[in-house]
Amino acid sequence: MVNVYRRLAIANEFIGDYCQYCRATTWHRGEPNGQDRKEFLQSRLTLAYHGLEKGASFPNPKRPYGQSRVPEIKTLLTLASSAGIDAEKLSLANSAVAALEHYNSTGEISDEVTPKSSWRETAFDDEAIRSFVTSRHSVRNYREDSPVDTDLIRTIAAEAAMTPSVCNRRSYRLHYFDDAGEVQAILALQNGNRGFGQTIPGLFVVTERRSSFVGAGERNQRWIDGGLFAMSLVWLCHAHGLGTCFLNWSQTNRRTSQLRKVCGISRVEDVITCIAVGHPAPGHRVARSPLRPESDTFIHHGRSAAHQRP
Repeated sequence: MVNVYRRLAIANEFIGDYCQYCRATTWHRGEPNGQDRKEFLQSRLTLAYHGLEKGASFPNPKRPYGQSRVPEIKTLLTLASSAGIDAEKLSLANSAVAALEHYNSTGEISDEVTPKSSWRETAFDDEAIRSFVTSRHSVRNYREDSPVDTDLIRTIAAEAAMTPSVCNRRSYRLHYFDDAGEVQAILALQNGNRGFGQTIPGLFVVTERRSSFVGAGERNQRWIDGGLFAMSLVWLCHAHGLGTCFLNWSQTNRRTSQLRKVCGISRVEDVITCIAVGHPAPGHRVARSPLRPESDTFIHHGRSAAHQRP
């Protein structure tokens, strides 16, 4: 009987996920319940014009290219303009179309729309990289007398916004809380902070805008993009001298609705994870957290590799 109940509970969550995703990502007339229409249109416009941008970054861009996308972009521009999307975002799409038409007629690639990379072959030496990645651990003991500077948090958030995302939609969003009452109210809904939550001075809640995605193939993409953003955020906090700890949000839809209410988060944003942040307490301890052996995490499939299958 217990197993039946557990299976029904899982099925109920899947149905809830399905309904939320369909409402937020399917084209509707009027103002549908559960969809952020501006985000919906903006993400599709970005998806369309980004295809023109990246086409010119290929080794040998064909000519002409991208012409079939132009009518779609112009239709989306009309809809986006009527939906109140700001002029800067519309101008990005217009400039991509103009650059495409210029390339197709002259063969010249736009340095504005597809600029040459500022790539440096080696940014840091091996020792510095290893020192950085091996020195980061989850912190579960923070200095309660040392609040985190909000300007530093803003700097980190701006740098984390460089995280790659599917078709450049950048649909992640970062909510930051440093009021003690709000932090504790959020932590009361999360299961993994018992024993140290009272020392946490700052808390991130990473979300993804559900209406940025479309179709069956993208049903899980927001979790991937949100996870990438969260990992960038943690590494950047480490680079700036702050300690962090992932506080997973493996919760039911009901508990997530409670969190949205406490945090003031829109119902069309999916909660990816919570992250504690602050200055580590002097002499704090960390979990040993041994790594798996390389043979268990890396398999070389190259021509010269001796394949080792688990």
